[in-house]
Order: sequence, then C-alpha cells, then structure tokens
Amino acid sequence: MLELTYKNHFKFGFNGVPFSRRSSAQDVWFAEFGQIERQPGSFKDECIATAKLIAERAPAPLWLLFSGGIDSEVMLHSFVAAGVPFNVAINRFARDLNIHDVSYAVIACESLGVSYKIFELDIEDFWRTKFLDYIYKTDCCWPALTSTMWLMEQVPGYPVLGSGECFLEKVVPAGYVPGESPYDPSDWFLRERERIASWYRFLQAIDKPGCAGFYQYTPEFILSFLQDPLIKDLTSSKIVGKLTTQSSKAKFYAQHFDLLPRTKYSGFEKVNSLNLYYQDIARKHFPHHDQIQKMHYSGLVQHLRGNLE
Repeated sequence: MLELTYKNHFKFGFNGVPFSRRSSAQDVWFAEFGQIERQPGSFKDECIATAKLIAERAPAPLWLLFSGGIDSEVMLHSFVAAGVPFNVAINRFARDLNIHDVSYAVIACESLGVSYKIFELDIEDFWRTKFLDYIYKTDCCWPALTSTMWLMEQVPGYPVLGSGECFLEKVVPAGYVPGESPYDPSDWFLRERERIASWYRFLQAIDKPGCAGFYQYTPEFILSFLQDPLIKDLTSSKIVGKLTTQSSKAKFYAQHFDLLPRTKYSGFEKVNSLNLYYQDIARKHFPHHDQIQKMHYSGLVQHLRGNLE
C-alpha cells in the first residue's frame, strides 16, 4: 500500500474501515490521526522537519505543487529552509484564467531564488472532456480539486500538496449572531471533510507515491499547530469574535515566515460560472460524498500526545 502520510498515521474511510470507499448513502465518513513519537517543536520547526522527512522517504524527486496560495507558500518556505532538493510545478490555465494565483506563485519563487516549471491546462476543455473520468476515480464532488489531480499526474516525480492544514471551528448556540450575541467560552473542533480526501484517493487510484497533505504528514506537525500559543488563546476564547481559524491563518503563518501580502483568491474566480455548473453535475453523481467529521480540540490534543506527556 502507498504511504500517504508518515507510516500512514492519517487514516480515513467509511464505517471504521481505513482507506475504504463509499458504497452507499448510509456509509459514515471517518478520519483519525496517529500519535506522536516525540515531543514536537514549534510550528516552524515542524514545517522544516516535515520537509526533511518527506525528502528522506520519497521514492522519487520531489515536486511541490504551488498554487500561489498562502498554504503552499508556507510549504515552499519550509522546503527552502530544510535545504533539500525539490522542483516546483505551477498550474497555469489557458487564457490566463488563473493569472492572479499564478502571479503570486511566480513572485514567491523568484523572491526565494527557486526555479519553477509552468504546466499549461485548458481548464474549460479539461472539465468538458475529462471531468467525469477524474471524479469517478476519486468519488469527488468538488470540481476545483480535479485540476490539482491533473497536475499530480503530470509531474515526473513525487507530488507534494500544500494541503491538510488544521481547520478549527467553534460550536455556537443556534441563533448566534456575530457581533451581537455574547461571546461565551465554548468548545472548538477540528473539521475533516470527506471531499478533501479525494486528493489522497487519486494517488491511490493511479498508484503514484505522493503527499496530498503536507500539513497532515506527521502527528507532531498537527500537534505543533494545536499547541501554538495563538491557537491556544483562540480556543480558550482569549481572542474574542472568532468562530474559525480561517480568518487568523495569515496572522498565524506570519509568526513563523515572511510571506507575500496577498488578497485571498480561490484561483477559479474567472471560471466561477463554469465551476458552479460542474459542481451541480458532480453533486448529482455523488450527492452524499461530502460528510464532515468533527474532532474535539482538547480530546484531539490528548489523543495525539498519547503516552508522551
């Protein structure tokens, strides 16, 4: 079996069976993480340690798939700091339909003195002619994920995606109104979506070694995020007004890396109507394939620590 994360510590599937595929609407999605083997360092330390570990265990030359987003830029910095050899692949849509994301990617690479290769994709033709092939390989209900699958297939080596970052959300009472309701301490949960596992399933489907989730590669990496002082303050409600970690992502990363100032893009703004059209098609084929599992923050921290307190 392919090693999707370090020792396949990250397991996902249905009805408690790791790496299984959905067979019915009644199947229940699950995801779970392994336990640490050592005490983690800081988040930046674990970024670099993970880059080195991936380089050690990859059976082929590394190819970082760089979208131009902030998560993939942090990944790029991590591999540069690790001092390991790697290549960078940037996916450019025909007619510059994702030029805003490509521009960030090129500027980031050039500012770090990193060479890169552009892979051209006519996204409109790709979705028209290849879309169903990719979603049926992966049970994917989200068309935006398929262009990354295509790029994973194109690179002549071991693809690494700047994905798998922890997404934490606060549970609030029904009827909560941001800015008006009292901000009472309440529980936080890590959210794992079934659809994101499509990238892992694609590697399995084409039997290609790769890392579809840089930020999930080791339990130590996950725990370093959860134990970061900013995240601990957020989950203890010392930072008020936040319902998820999404709006704090740039501030969190800026503690550890010098990143480009940017506007948040999805990369699909210029093909949004077509994206929505294919979303409808995908959901008709896979109407039950986007379940969410929530893991309690403090319980997850305790689980990851295991016996290494």
